[in-house]
Parts: sequence; C-alpha cells; structure tokens
Amino acid sequence: MKYIKNILILLIPVLMVSCGDDDDSTPTPVDPLDSQANLLNGNWQVKDSNSVTKDGTIVDVFTAMTLNISGGSKDGGNFTTGHSEDSGTEVWPNSGTWTFQNGDKNKLQRNDGVVMSISATETTLRTSFTVSGGIKDGNWVFDFVKQ
Repeated sequence: MKYIKNILILLIPVLMVSCGDDDDSTPTPVDPLDSQANLLNGNWQVKDSNSVTKDGTIVDVFTAMTLNISGGSKDGGNFTTGHSEDSGTEVWPNSGTWTFQNGDKNKLQRNDGVVMSISATETTLRTSFTVSGGIKDGNWVFDFVKQ
C-alpha cells in the first residue's frame, strides 16, 4: 500500500505539468513595410527655417510647407502638399501616390518617378531626393515634424 501511495505522489505532479495550456498559436508577424507606412501616415510640417536644403544650402521658401501622407500600407499610399513656392511643384507635387521601392522600407518612389530616401520616427521624417531638370534641379533634403 505504501508503494502505491508513493507512486501516486510522484505521478500526480507529472500529470499536472503535462496538462498545461496546449495553445500552439504563434503571433502573426508584422510586415516591416506596414509598420513603416503606419509611421508615415499623418500630417507633417517642415521643422523650421533651416530644415530644407538644396545641394547643402539652406532654402527657406518651404518653411510653411505641410505634407499629408494617408492610406499608407505595404503597397504604398497617397500624399498631398501645401506650400507657397510658386514653382515648388517641381520639387513636391501638390498631390500624388507613392510605393516602397523594391520592398525597401527606407526608399519611396513617387508617381512622378522621384525616388526618396527616408528616415522616419514617430515624430520626425527626413526625406532626401534628387530633382532633375528645371530651375529646382539638385539634391534636396527636407526635415519634417509630425503635427
């Protein structure tokens, strides 16, 4: 009888451990392009009068520029801009679409063919790109803050 009692004492904890939660579900991984697109969605404003450069020289005509990015997903999204630069549409069109270039979360291609390198956080966005042709020809960098 003592032998059976000892066996039961040893088996009960083993049975309890083996009856744990058998949930084998694994979380669905988040696509890094979707995560980046979610960061981009929102209203952005040029940070300050020193936040736009062309070929390394400060350009202060875009100081009131706003950029709205919407509908962003791994497949791309839309943008609209507001600025008072008369010929600024050579640098930033009034509206358009974008996609991630070659699946790179740090490269956006606008529908006008301009490829932008980006760096984004929850509150800041830096875009750098080259415009060819016209009086706005050059390498541009814009620093934005989220509104």
